[in-house]
Amino acid sequence: MLSMKVTVLETIGLKINLNVLVEKKEIDKKIEERTVELQKTVNIKGFRPGKAPIDLLKKQFGQALYGEVVEKILQDNTFQALNENKIKPAGQPKIEIKSSGEGKDLEYTISVEKVPEIKKIELEKISLTDYKLKIEKKDLDDRINLLAEGQKKYVNKKEGERSIKGDLVIFDFEATVNGKSFEGNKGEKVQIILGKELFIKGFDEQLLMCKAGDKINVKINLPENYSNKELANKIAIFNCSIVELKKSEPINIDDQFAKNLGAKDLNDLKILIEKQLSREQSSVTQTIIRKEILDYFDQNCEFDLPEDMVKNEQEIVRHSFIHEKAHKDEPHDDHKHGHDHSDIKLTKEEEIEVLDISKRRVKLALVLNQIGENYKVQVTTQELQQELQKQMSMYPGQEKQIKDYYQKNPSEITRLRGPIYEDKIVELVKSKAKINIKEINKKELEELVKDLSSKLKSKSPAKSTKSGDDKSKKETKSENKSKSTKKISK
Repeated sequence: MLSMKVTVLETIGLKINLNVLVEKKEIDKKIEERTVELQKTVNIKGFRPGKAPIDLLKKQFGQALYGEVVEKILQDNTFQALNENKIKPAGQPKIEIKSSGEGKDLEYTISVEKVPEIKKIELEKISLTDYKLKIEKKDLDDRINLLAEGQKKYVNKKEGERSIKGDLVIFDFEATVNGKSFEGNKGEKVQIILGKELFIKGFDEQLLMCKAGDKINVKINLPENYSNKELANKIAIFNCSIVELKKSEPINIDDQFAKNLGAKDLNDLKILIEKQLSREQSSVTQTIIRKEILDYFDQNCEFDLPEDMVKNEQEIVRHSFIHEKAHKDEPHDDHKHGHDHSDIKLTKEEEIEVLDISKRRVKLALVLNQIGENYKVQVTTQELQQELQKQMSMYPGQEKQIKDYYQKNPSEITRLRGPIYEDKIVELVKSKAKINIKEINKKELEELVKDLSSKLKSKSPAKSTKSGDDKSKKETKSENKSKSTKKISK
């Protein structure tokens, strides 16, 4: 270990300035050691390998050796100086050299923000509410009816019979705007079920009371989010030719219906659906208790926040706000990154919200990290690999490209660590805290989710630290999953 003299120059809040002095003799010793290492590998004309004189090597490579040694001293000694003074850096230390050069002492300053001291949180004293969904008969009936809707069979209506709500209409169309055709303006044998409004809002009702063979002009306003932006909000005329009309046959909800869905009988189907509903709602209730934990830490942990961490997080959050503002009228999946949004400005209120979110994220990240250290929470290589497999399974057909990317960029896999780390800490808190079970029905749960969704925006811990996740919003949508599934999983 290199000998050095470290002096604390100034401490303001979390900001600390240190002065480090490394004497010339210490530097010379390191240069000597490095020169001996170099002697073993360098080839000098006129000398056998490993036999070149040390003085000759110093003369020929002196400047390069000095630069290499000083760079390593700055790297190693900076963190040694911080450790010796029990300073845990919240970010990358800034180094400024005051004096250096061959034959001189090395003197430099370290400016750094330290991680704040966080009072130990007694997890056993935390009280949380975990919600258990009470599955009611109506919930089961609604899901069975939804499954029955997906199993409906349609048969041709009688010749001359007119369409009503719930009928399947098959038609060809050719559309114009201001009398002109446009890309994607034609369709053949398009199928819609009247009343579901899955084509364009207001379209279905104009096909009511039609019959096969009819020619109908449907006048409709193209939606604001229409794929062709130039046509958004414009009036289009759809010249429709009705090809076929079909009506649905009643579905008998009985044992055979249940068997068609993979159950033994109707009673077994109800049991399976009850389990499925419980699984679906479980992810929602887990999101609620997760937010309850994070809110507890945000409200009950008070300490100064490192300014640089907050500023870095502000940039991330601000970019997100600007991006959302620039693409607010586009479907989420259509958002493109990399555009120049320099003309987009945030309001004063939005800037305040950006700062509030950034502070919360940084605070939560520091708290979770401290809990993780206190309880020696670790993310194993196996857990990282499992998460990588999960990521790959989300993109069928692209598994090889994703795997190759992480192999070529091994540092990127550490980004997967944050969500795993946070999940483990949340589970740790749940295992230590006092959990109060509250039984609620579906309507009450929906109200909780509605309230949760309105408060979730960007309030997860900072991603620039060990923890962070974005899945809370996604999980609140889990109730909509698997509703049209043809087979019920056991």
